[in-house]
Amino acid sequence: MGENLLEELTLEQKQKLLTLPAELKHFTQTQWAAIYGIVPMTQELFDSIQLERLKAGEELESAALDTFLKYPEFALNYSSRLESTLSTSNTISSDDAEKNFKQLYEKMRHSIYAEFQYDIGA
Repeated sequence: MGENLLEELTLEQKQKLLTLPAELKHFTQTQWAAIYGIVPMTQELFDSIQLERLKAGEELESAALDTFLKYPEFALNYSSRLESTLSTSNTISSDDAEKNFKQLYEKMRHSIYAEFQYDIGA
């Protein structure tokens, strides 16, 4: 091993290292443990990880995508439920685009909460 451990890491390992602060900031200890296989992944944990990504944004994209691809059975269930929830929440009509967007977002937010018991935030 050389003097600089970072130089010895693969590109994938370096990318994981860079996402760690965001993961620790946004995920609970249980979510993080499930992502890394320390505790078993459940549908509830999977859903909460994906929904936290919706709330936090791009900085959790890598961890959420890796989890999504690693657990296709949970991903399919989550995707179906989210699609169903969103398709029933986008029925607002208005000429005011900004008002329409805010109403649609609030309706979507409440629909997601009703289905997943998770608030994606204001």
